[in-house]
Amino acid sequence: MGRFSRPAGILLVLVTALVVGTTLTVARAGPATPLADLPGTVVYIRDGNIWLFVPATGRLMQVTRDGNYRSPSLADDGTIGAIQRLGGRSHFVTISPAGRKRAFPPGELINVIHADLSPDGRVFAFDYVIVSPLGANPSRVGVTFADHWGASGIAGGRWGLFSSSYSHPRWMTRERLILSGRGAWPYLVRGPGSGWEDNSSPYKFNIPGLRYDYYDVARSGSRFVVHGATWREEGYAEKLTGWHTIVYRPARPEEQQVVELDLHEMRACRGDTIERFGGGRCAVGWVPDGGFPLQGEPRGAAVAPDGRAIAFADDRGLLVTGPGPAMRAYVVDPRGSEPEWSPFAPTR
Repeated sequence: MGRFSRPAGILLVLVTALVVGTTLTVARAGPATPLADLPGTVVYIRDGNIWLFVPATGRLMQVTRDGNYRSPSLADDGTIGAIQRLGGRSHFVTISPAGRKRAFPPGELINVIHADLSPDGRVFAFDYVIVSPLGANPSRVGVTFADHWGASGIAGGRWGLFSSSYSHPRWMTRERLILSGRGAWPYLVRGPGSGWEDNSSPYKFNIPGLRYDYYDVARSGSRFVVHGATWREEGYAEKLTGWHTIVYRPARPEEQQVVELDLHEMRACRGDTIERFGGGRCAVGWVPDGGFPLQGEPRGAAVAPDGRAIAFADDRGLLVTGPGPAMRAYVVDPRGSEPEWSPFAPTR
């Protein structure tokens, strides 16, 4: 199987964020579009196959043709990770930059819902359900090697200490996972400090007014993105009123109480500049920095590594926001879903 197929043509449909039902304006991709300033690559699913979108060039590239893929991700070296349904079971799949495919099933009878390949391409974090005669159990989170089932010996780290309260793991760095479950919960998978981060972590985050919420944080620590549904009570039931994506940035000192943070925690205080990185003082907490309603139910979302843009999918297909506070979004692929964003940039 070839690594990349020939690029397909692309039209970008401009959608004004925060306005539902706005008039669509068609613009061609290329160096003149705002997306051309965005780094890295968006990997996503189209009709059961894996595709890539490169914002800098506007190219769409089909990677697979054998179908039944979902939940793709992209390591920093260009290795693709995904889940593929083979023989009635979920399989973990990796595809190397040279096009070599490796697939293996879980070592237990589980249904994998979502998987995310670590930035170094060595480990899958995933959530799953155990199917029993009584039905599916609540979602749980697990970790496995990227080339075979099992997690013991991952750089001395502790793993598997997740209850059914958590789901949708996302890698922020090669060590840190962000788990969702009535809030964001940071977990260090590898190294001597592995385990749950305590309450002083800037990556513990919660929006109580949302349901079915899940969280993502930029590799740079400069943006937190929350996806979830608003709701209201009707009698004894909750009725969903809409799906939303909300973006947060770290609070500045004048916006919240200022406290001392160590060098490791300063990453979350960088905001849009790097001057503060290196130790010192900054604010704890996050400030809303934009957002928009989705059309229909969400079909996946990811934040750019530098935090300047978001890729998301809803009834309009796959969209990517341009950089800047306006948060204008462009429809990249009307049939795209389940995006992930990596700093990797193809050279061909």
